[in-house]
Amino acid sequence: MTKTILKPLLILLLTLGGFLADFYSKEWAEKNLRNKPAITLSKHFLDLGFVENRGMVFGMFNGKMSEFSSGIMAAIRMLILLGLTLFIWIKRKQSFLILLPFLLFWTGAVGNLVDSLFKGYVVDFIHIHAGTILNWPFYFNLADAYVTIGMVLVVIYELIGIISNRPSVLTSSRLVRETGGDTRK
Repeated sequence: MTKTILKPLLILLLTLGGFLADFYSKEWAEKNLRNKPAITLSKHFLDLGFVENRGMVFGMFNGKMSEFSSGIMAAIRMLILLGLTLFIWIKRKQSFLILLPFLLFWTGAVGNLVDSLFKGYVVDFIHIHAGTILNWPFYFNLADAYVTIGMVLVVIYELIGIISNRPSVLTSSRLVRETGGDTRK
């Protein structure tokens, strides 16, 4: 398979596959966890429960936002998604690994935006903890996990860039155009 086909195929598989995994896991949670006690999958690590998140990522401000502010949040989410789409389009000539964190952000943003627009809330159902030592107070979903993994990847990429004296992932498209991808020039 040529590179010209492989990269778009990987992007399609990641975004569509990620969206569908998020969508169907939320549907499963709504059907099987709503109005039921949380299911402990691992006594010291993982529970599954159901939360209607009408707030922000990881349930922050849940139940503390008016309908007006929820509408504002939906508009802000759409603007962020539009900006992210434009950013990915501008960076489209970058390697798949450079695009990966932004594709994860995009997939997570779409997943939660769809919930927010069609249900008026986002389904959160995953709760992690480390026994009684660390009890993360919020529930989250796969879309939130995608965004978090994307953020971690950007930080890692930036740290690698700082250590190896390479340009930032966020600003390097100009260098790719000017140097044909060789940032050592």
